[in-house]
Amino acid sequence: MIPAAESAFARRSSSPAALGRTLAAVGERAPIVFDELMNAPLVLRHRDVSAALRDTATFSTRFYGMGPMSAAMIALDGPPHQRLRRAHNRFFSAAASAKYAQAIAPIAARVFGGLPADAEVELVEQGIARYPMEVFLTLLGIPDDLGDQGLTWVREIITWLGSPMDASVAAPGQQAFAQLSEYTATLVRQARVDRSDNMLGEIIRAFEAEDAYSLEDVTTAVVSLLLGGFETTIQMMSATVSALLLNPDALARVRADTSLTEAAIEEAFRWANPTAGLYRLVTRDVELAGTPLAAGSMVYVCIAAAHFDAQVYPEPEAFRLDRRGGAHLGFGLGPHYCVGAPLARIEVSAAVTALLDACPRLRLNPAAPLSFRYGARGFVQHGTEALPVLT
Repeated sequence: MIPAAESAFARRSSSPAALGRTLAAVGERAPIVFDELMNAPLVLRHRDVSAALRDTATFSTRFYGMGPMSAAMIALDGPPHQRLRRAHNRFFSAAASAKYAQAIAPIAARVFGGLPADAEVELVEQGIARYPMEVFLTLLGIPDDLGDQGLTWVREIITWLGSPMDASVAAPGQQAFAQLSEYTATLVRQARVDRSDNMLGEIIRAFEAEDAYSLEDVTTAVVSLLLGGFETTIQMMSATVSALLLNPDALARVRADTSLTEAAIEEAFRWANPTAGLYRLVTRDVELAGTPLAAGSMVYVCIAAAHFDAQVYPEPEAFRLDRRGGAHLGFGLGPHYCVGAPLARIEVSAAVTALLDACPRLRLNPAAPLSFRYGARGFVQHGTEALPVLT
């Protein structure tokens, strides 16, 4: 057992890769170890993490059904999940994603192109934190007046989802969820009348094409996108930029050859992914990696550790643009692979491109060290509150 005070999840580090490196080292000694702070066994080796993510019948997301996400795809399995997945795949098709990319590029150019030159900049609050909401406002055709209120609602809901037993955050979270859902339902009703040619229109048409339209299902899909794509995208961008700045040779190669941008992003999603892991409910008595797990218990499937498993990623501590072999698990695996992954990749790619174009001398601020921790910004992710740079 790992005592709470010794848990890697309780430490701060100057590198976003430190958590994965530390946990992978634990995994080299034992494949599954109970972590007192996380209150669950940590599944640490890549093959076991992959197996658990694929086996949704045994390692279930069903526990999400106890909260506000009970109707969302994450809480469903079998035919109900497949029905919603087909609709989601339609509005994240290659053609739809290409249209989203065209809309996102100018947003990224505006947000990051407006940073001051030759200045000390705190990149999270001065650019990254507002960018995902601006993207959603544009793609969904939501009036700008939602901006600050939308950020407040999303933060309160995600804080509640991360600590569902904390009474102090439950009431604000429930109220915010009700308000955001009501606001979204109004937009959906209007968009269905207008037949909007934006992402909201694509979502509505996708559900209609699957003969699965209902106001409740479409509203839930839109709210789920807002919740799943907001803070995660902020931390993905922070991690990607940090990874490049901490690996200046890779950054120089990307600057010299922009075709390497996608490879850099994929490697950053492995090396520094903010999704440290995922809780799963064990539905039957099972043995994993020689460890018995009881039905009704929770396990933490540790993606950060899997990303530094040398059996899958040779020299895992190295940030390599030419890495071959296993794909990263940052978007999950199996039936619950993140349906919003195409949009996340588009957003991060547009942001990195715009930032590097706008700031050709971008570098870390040596007077303000980086600090990464689990639970950054109050969410159940590994990330940072601030990214101090010199432009």
